[in-house]
Amino acid sequence: MEEKLVLVGVGHVFDISTQIKEIIDTIDPDAVALELDKNRLQFLLSPVKNKKSPNFLYFILSKIQEKIAKKYGVTTGSEMLSAATMAKDKGIDILCIDKDARVVIEKLWKAIPLKRKILFLVGSLSSIFISKRKVEKELSSFEEEPEFYLDQVGGYFPEFKKILIDERNEFMCNKLIDYLNKYNTIVAFVGEGHIAGLQKLIGDRVPITIIHLQNLRENNWRDII
Repeated sequence: MEEKLVLVGVGHVFDISTQIKEIIDTIDPDAVALELDKNRLQFLLSPVKNKKSPNFLYFILSKIQEKIAKKYGVTTGSEMLSAATMAKDKGIDILCIDKDARVVIEKLWKAIPLKRKILFLVGSLSSIFISKRKVEKELSSFEEEPEFYLDQVGGYFPEFKKILIDERNEFMCNKLIDYLNKYNTIVAFVGEGHIAGLQKLIGDRVPITIIHLQNLRENNWRDII
């Protein structure tokens, strides 16, 4: 294959581990890049029981993901663990391309004004009890117009979009461009919410193939590569 970079959109709460392993096996890249920092990768590979959350916001976000993941019969981060395990088994280099999650969440919590902190916490409580049907509906809305959806989020919580999405997109883009000077073919697994931003930032600097989360869930990703 001639692709230099394959961006794969994933969801941290969906059962897509089989598709991820098959993508790595099919493409057989020089490196697998993950939307993780080194600490999070180490935790996935060697979980620590009763690990203390860096702060309250980190704890809340983790609990929301855990609750939604259970509705799909998986644990949070199972897709990243599958990618890392497959890469290790095949002797493929693993690249951590994300910012330190603890630093990001600390910065975010400090940046959110008190009023929006309260709104977020109220919304978070309801998110814990969100139905699987509601998750699917929100995902469908996002897949139809991802940039519009993220702009709406930015309208309510501008700090979230700036710090959790935009700044991390820039960081991951720079990491990928740097690594492409060393590796000929990289498969990068990132949250679907980062795909549009990364694609725009990378532009035509390197050839890109995009596999969306929907392609994984419908298992038609082979049609793309």
